Amino acid sequence: MKYIFLNALLVAFIFQSNNSTAQDRIRTDDIKVILGDWKGTLTYLDYSSNEPFSMPANLNIKGGKKENQLVMYVSFPNEPHANNKEKIKVSRDGSKLNGHKVSSREELKNGDVQITTEHSGKDNRKKALIRNVYVFGENNFSMKKEVKFIDSEDWIVRNEYKFQK
Repeated sequence: MKYIFLNALLVAFIFQSNNSTAQDRIRTDDIKVILGDWKGTLTYLDYSSNEPFSMPANLNIKGGKKENQLVMYVSFPNEPHANNKEKIKVSRDGSKLNGHKVSSREELKNGDVQITTEHSGKDNRKKALIRNVYVFGENNFSMKKEVKFIDSEDWIVRNEYKFQK
């Protein structure tokens, strides 16, 4: 009986692995559509007030040193001290985005591509499952960080960048 169960489990694992591998990959072409200048907002959950706060944000995206990288220059007109530079990097095999395993890749009806990653980490000094949802499009680009604390069943939106050309 154990032998049958183990074989069934192995077959299910192989089927799942084969089924998800091709669709859970990001391609370099998926991210190249966001090159250029963008205007938008950053909305984040302020843990001290437990209320969302939004502010304007500008984004300039250039190619990185390697084909699988982009460099993002984020500026905040009302808070220039918060300006920063970040990278978007796709692993060579397309299984990771910014070092985190791609859990899904979906082509949306409008032609945009949605990539979701998940990983364990910390937020607000507490252990959590962290999900990043990226939408890459010619006219829209967004990055959303969702957090589910270990002692909770609920996901909260920690921050979200939304940009348009």
